[in-house]
Amino acid sequence: MTDDLGPEANGRFSRRRLVAGAFAAAAVVPLAASCSTDSPPAVPDSPTLSDAPNARNVKSFGAKGDGTTDDTDAFRRACSQVDDRLVLYIPAGTYRLSSVPELPSFSTVIGDGSDLSVMLYPGSETLVKINGKQRIAFKRVGIYVTDPSATALTISASFRCSFDSVVIRGNHSGENYPQYERQRGVVLDQNSGGTAFINSDINNFGIGLTSRCIQNYVTSSKFTSNRIGVLGAGNDKNAGLALANVEFVSDRNEQTTDTHLKIEGAANDWWLTNCWFEGCNTAITVGGPTGGPSQFGLVNAKLAARDTCIDLRSCRQPFLANVALDRDSDAPVTEIRIDTTNCPEGTAMNLISSSEFDLPGDVFPPNWTVIGRGTQSGATFQSQVVMRKANSAEDILQVQGDNFAVSARVAPSGTWVSEDVDAGIVLRGENGRYFRLGVDAQGAVRATDLGVERPN
Repeated sequence: MTDDLGPEANGRFSRRRLVAGAFAAAAVVPLAASCSTDSPPAVPDSPTLSDAPNARNVKSFGAKGDGTTDDTDAFRRACSQVDDRLVLYIPAGTYRLSSVPELPSFSTVIGDGSDLSVMLYPGSETLVKINGKQRIAFKRVGIYVTDPSATALTISASFRCSFDSVVIRGNHSGENYPQYERQRGVVLDQNSGGTAFINSDINNFGIGLTSRCIQNYVTSSKFTSNRIGVLGAGNDKNAGLALANVEFVSDRNEQTTDTHLKIEGAANDWWLTNCWFEGCNTAITVGGPTGGPSQFGLVNAKLAARDTCIDLRSCRQPFLANVALDRDSDAPVTEIRIDTTNCPEGTAMNLISSSEFDLPGDVFPPNWTVIGRGTQSGATFQSQVVMRKANSAEDILQVQGDNFAVSARVAPSGTWVSEDVDAGIVLRGENGRYFRLGVDAQGAVRATDLGVERPN
């Protein structure tokens, strides 16, 4: 996609340049440096927290939040002796942790802002583990992992957890690839469901979010500069995800982002609405040799890629509507690729190409239903077709040529009428030759020999 928003074009900076620059800097500069001791002191407790009987301020239990002191024990003391509905308040600061204590169900972890209240994890395992819990909520906090093998968050066998205004950040970038390729942001597994990420950012990981479990949600959020943004894994016909109002962005370095969304193997339902993709080799890959999702829906989206926008390898029922396809460099791009064997049926409505008036019809397998600008095609009818007139004055069926001129019609009475003297009925004779039947000025029937080639 050409950068028509560049400063050389109209004096404005592109969104991608600002985003990529900001997160590249964040990946290099430790967050501790961004939370200096000169920052205004945090409000000790919000009114909501002061009313909660199990509210705990981590600084009241000895946490320093200076980015260098190990605050793990202070967090552990703050969480101790609370069996239910813990409210853990993390004032502004950078808290160096080796782990986050196990949180009881219905707990809330709340900070002063996702770039102010930051949990810094230098370890090589997983910082936050939620296992077998319900409705744990994180709000206005940041999680930053630095080890090349680290995972920020895993949610296993848990339900209805939520992450609101949370930033989860790693170190991956195109310049240091593949050093941080094994870093993971979020892992959803063991049939966890109903977890929601709202107004959150997952940035600079080898894999931003991995889903191995049925339906979870991402809304009004952003994936930035991940090698793979979202990975549907498991190959157990279970993994699914719903994304709405989500941005997938990266820079122009080919080593930064390979694929924004990748669904591997047999999976459940994947639905995407109002999503934006740019800065990648491939925007979306659906399915593979071992299968794909039962449904994949993409509605109201913009995709730009360097190599391929949509690669449909295996899916029982793909549905694409109002999707704009564009290139992300000066080189040609494959806007859509469909495996005719493993995606034999599907629907494509109002797909817009950046390089063509409309996508070529031969891109789609024969049994796809395709509606484009002024064109429509669909699967072959395999049962009786019935057409009914709307009223006595309208034709039941029309064939139109250039400038919408009618060349043939079926009248309301069922009479077939040819309006073109060069059209009419064509019959194949016993000798294998084709003949067109017509009438002369006196109404006499004549046959015109058309040869052995089947006429168009």
